[in-house]
Amino acid sequence: MNQILADLDQAMVTLEETYIENDGEVTEETEQLEAQISGLQELLTGEGIDLLGGWLKAKEDRKKSLKAEKDYITRQMAAIDETIDFIKGKISQVLKATGQEKVKGDRGYSFTATTSTKTEVNKTAIDDCYMEIAQVGARANGLPDWIDIQLKTTATEIRNAGGEALDFLDETTTPSVRFTKPRANKE
Repeated sequence: MNQILADLDQAMVTLEETYIENDGEVTEETEQLEAQISGLQELLTGEGIDLLGGWLKAKEDRKKSLKAEKDYITRQMAAIDETIDFIKGKISQVLKATGQEKVKGDRGYSFTATTSTKTEVNKTAIDDCYMEIAQVGARANGLPDWIDIQLKTTATEIRNAGGEALDFLDETTTPSVRFTKPRANKE
């Protein structure tokens, strides 16, 4: 494709130079160059378009395939995370039922009782409290209606602010376990 485009460009430059040299007179050489240009243009708009179209389709298909694989892997990872949480919950139940804080298996796997705390920003509460203020202020300063406003923050920023800001954090504490795997000897 690149070679055909280069050949077409060269033929057009040569044709123009030939017309300039011959004061615009049509000659056998200019007719041959025009025929060559026409043939190259036909090749580009016929086979060339199909070639580029096929290449583009293959790339779009590949992208779609990779996206499907990525989505599949993401779903698998989420399912594995759920299974891990389930297993840890079962181990936590075993520790509680046996009254132990730590257990170690014959093959070196060990589990220690712990708690897991998950902290999340309560985005709904933040929007309920501050969205109207943000919209009124932004619109009053010229922000057009066709631009959406979104309030964003992180748990770290809220913790750093302290005080009333802490009301916008939701914490969930659940029993969990710390998992230790067997290690090989260092040589």
